[in-house]
Amino acid sequence: MPATGSPPSDRRLRHLLRLIAVASAVAYPLALLAIILAFRFVGERWWVTLTALYLPRIGFGLPLPFVLVAAHLWAGRKFVVMQAVSVLLLVVPLMGFSLGLGRLLPHPDGPSLRVMSFNVKFWGAKVPMVAAQAQRFAADIVLLQDASRGRDPELRAAFEGWNVRHDGEFALATRFPVREVYVPPSLVYPQGTGAAHYVHYTLETPLGLVDVFNVHPTSPRPGLEEVRGNGLREEIVSGRLFEGRASGPAEWNAFRRRRQVAGFAERANASANAVIIAGDTNLPGLSWILGEHLGHYSDAFRQAGVGLGYTFPSGRPWMRIDRILTSDRLRALEFRVGDATPSDHLSVFAVLAPSR
Repeated sequence: MPATGSPPSDRRLRHLLRLIAVASAVAYPLALLAIILAFRFVGERWWVTLTALYLPRIGFGLPLPFVLVAAHLWAGRKFVVMQAVSVLLLVVPLMGFSLGLGRLLPHPDGPSLRVMSFNVKFWGAKVPMVAAQAQRFAADIVLLQDASRGRDPELRAAFEGWNVRHDGEFALATRFPVREVYVPPSLVYPQGTGAAHYVHYTLETPLGLVDVFNVHPTSPRPGLEEVRGNGLREEIVSGRLFEGRASGPAEWNAFRRRRQVAGFAERANASANAVIIAGDTNLPGLSWILGEHLGHYSDAFRQAGVGLGYTFPSGRPWMRIDRILTSDRLRALEFRVGDATPSDHLSVFAVLAPSR
């Protein structure tokens, strides 16, 4: 029997390390692809993928350095190069990076719409802060969510001469005439009723009539807190996480959100005018609900934004849930994310023009 450290033993060890390195280099991009497909086509319909949707996506990149080192040391150059696919999958579909190539297209002559959307978190972002961002963006349509009542006089003073409305948690300030407003009735569920979580305005703009939807579907936080329980580590160690006890509340929370999104999507789809859907959607990238009900609308960030466009939480954002979507009669020329305020969301801003 050869002694430990003899050439045959070294060869067996190198062979084993190569097998592990090759397997890791191949399995990692396949795993990322599987996660992307699970998010997009299962998403909120299963509590496991639902929970994972709302995790910081950078976490899926943690294995990458180890895979690269292993591939470099034991697998060979082609397996190192293969990780370019992993980086692409991680950065673009998973983390949501955009080049915003639409901003490079020729800008049409004529009028445009400058839209700002902001979840002010019960006026954590105070009215002067909102007005300052609107002024800096030169916005002419300002849509606010979580705008609790009690600040109407201040809001009207800050947007003097504008048309200002307040319907429940939703506020609108616009330079344009408001032709119609539709506040939907409550939705009926087996367990009772709940708000529809949107308001529909029809505005008279330089581009003609535009249907604007100010939206804020139910937050996923209650469902995610059920999954988290006494802390993720405690839930894993105790085994409660794997028993799926939180699946019911988490999936019920997602079902309500889906009903709300389906409701305003159906109304928007029936519009004969150009459509803008903006607000705190509570839908992260690759969301099944987003793709199923709003996938045929253009995302202003995807068209004209550069980078990741994260909007939540405002201090160190790692998720993009605040969106400006448009029908095919409009396209984004510019997209920006606002500055941090005491709200836990960042504002979003887009310049929109006719698509043709």
